[in-house]
Amino acid sequence: MFFILLKLFTGFISGILFIKFFPVSIPMGISDMIVIFVLEPAGFVMGMTFFLISFIANAEIIRSIIEWTARLLKNMRSLKHIDALFGPLLSLLLIGGFFVLLVLSPWEAFALFCFSVIYGIISLDFKKINLAED
Repeated sequence: MFFILLKLFTGFISGILFIKFFPVSIPMGISDMIVIFVLEPAGFVMGMTFFLISFIANAEIIRSIIEWTARLLKNMRSLKHIDALFGPLLSLLLIGGFFVLLVLSPWEAFALFCFSVIYGIISLDFKKINLAED
């Protein structure tokens, strides 16, 4: 559980740093973006590095939440276990983190959320949670 909370914290802090290093002003044309990235390549590289770290950390958490939910739905007797409380709490913390990022920069937070959800769903192993039969 400690590593999952560490991933949550890493994803949130990296998301904030991504927003800080990758400024987007609205409206921005493609020529403005190219000029910013050419004149400030360090900010672009740092922003993309933090984006990569953040979306992979958040995707791992989303994958874990989906696996816990599937396990709970498959075996309702496990609701008495302490891990049954940790899944919804982790979901609320992740959603709260995305809301904070949404307040800081809506477009960047939306992009981070979309990439995290898509990668989290793609990385699911259905055989591990026994939802797929051979």
